[in-house]
Amino acid sequence: MSAIRFGRYELLRKIAAGGMAEIFLARQWGEGGFFRDVVIKRLFSHLAEHEKALSMFQYEARLLAELNHPNIPQAYELGYEDGAWFLAMEFVDGSTVADLWRAGARAGHRMPLPVAAGVVLQACEALHHAHECRDRAGRPLKIVHRDVTPHNSMLNRGGVVKLMDFGVAQTAARKDTETGAVKGTFSYMAPEQVRARPLDKRADVFALGVILYELSTGTRLFRGNDVQVMTAIVERDVSPPSTRIPDYPSDLEEIVMAALQRDRSKRLPSAAHMAYALEDFSVRNGVMVGPRAISQYYRAVFPYEREMETDLALVPDEAETTEPETHRDGWGPGQHEEGLEAIDESGIMRDLDLLIPETDGSALESVIEAAPPPLLDVDLIQEAPFDDVTQHDTSDDFPEPLPGFEEERGERPVVLLDSPKKKRKGHDFVDDLGRRLESDED
Repeated sequence: MSAIRFGRYELLRKIAAGGMAEIFLARQWGEGGFFRDVVIKRLFSHLAEHEKALSMFQYEARLLAELNHPNIPQAYELGYEDGAWFLAMEFVDGSTVADLWRAGARAGHRMPLPVAAGVVLQACEALHHAHECRDRAGRPLKIVHRDVTPHNSMLNRGGVVKLMDFGVAQTAARKDTETGAVKGTFSYMAPEQVRARPLDKRADVFALGVILYELSTGTRLFRGNDVQVMTAIVERDVSPPSTRIPDYPSDLEEIVMAALQRDRSKRLPSAAHMAYALEDFSVRNGVMVGPRAISQYYRAVFPYEREMETDLALVPDEAETTEPETHRDGWGPGQHEEGLEAIDESGIMRDLDLLIPETDGSALESVIEAAPPPLLDVDLIQEAPFDDVTQHDTSDDFPEPLPGFEEERGERPVVLLDSPKKKRKGHDFVDDLGRRLESDED
């Protein structure tokens, strides 16, 4: 693996690039053989002289340094090297929730309900921490993420969710936030966010509701061009998930609909309330929604590990038995079979077996059938009320691919739009939407 020296880091490969920065997988070296993999987010050099862009970049680093939660990646260092500002962050060895969702759909499976609920539950915990965070003087930061999406939610192979990208977050400490501007991804915006009204934490709760709706139904909630999406969000109530999935669990539907209320005074008041509701749902229905259940599904969908780096191993060569097979893309088969046995001993396999529909020849089915029967006493667990849902999810009627989600939207997750109340030449569609919205009560 070739590497480029960047200060005390080695840049191993580029992961992504956006409008302001490029992202690298890097390795930090220290004394005594110490090293760790990190992510380097490097601001494009031509933006170093752009006061606003540089301020946003530096502020994101300072904000992440204030957040200390297992579902939010840690910020290690903000620095300047070789003419470029950079942010060193925790490396999440995994994929986005969006990628996992798409890969499951290609295999002919909707994401199991416990996995969908578990992913959103962890995102709730991350957002609750951010919403309630205070600065070193004890003053509330009043953080609103504003761009909570499946693309900004990472999953590692252990089933832990990491909420990413606080670059457009609104906070009480940030006085340069544009007044009358809309920031975020339209399909996950709350009505008040589309209207460019003042926001609070309930805007992020709405985004969580959209994600839970989409993961649990396997379909996009708001589709169309930007104007159609904005109009649907602010003018029409959401159709219940049961209109798309027969026998959708009624108690889960209550949570989804409570998060998606257009009137924020009727919406779930916080991410913590949503987390409590999802925990109660899992207990009452006897399903596991923790990281191990998510990891089980993740490893079934992505049954590969990173290429082994034997020169960096801690265990001496004498203890190694066989070399793992390496594929042409640099990734080899993972040890997911052993993981299945361990998870099954905890009873997780039963929950996933109930909720992953049977499809002949699918990779997921072969992994699940290879596992031994669960060790939990079945009488101790209530039968999942959505067992019948799996009977409808055959490969014939499962949406393939996920409607609208086959589009690669990762290139433009952040949108900056003038307020609908502003009149701009050539933006008649925004003016028209603004006129309809001005008559509505907030």
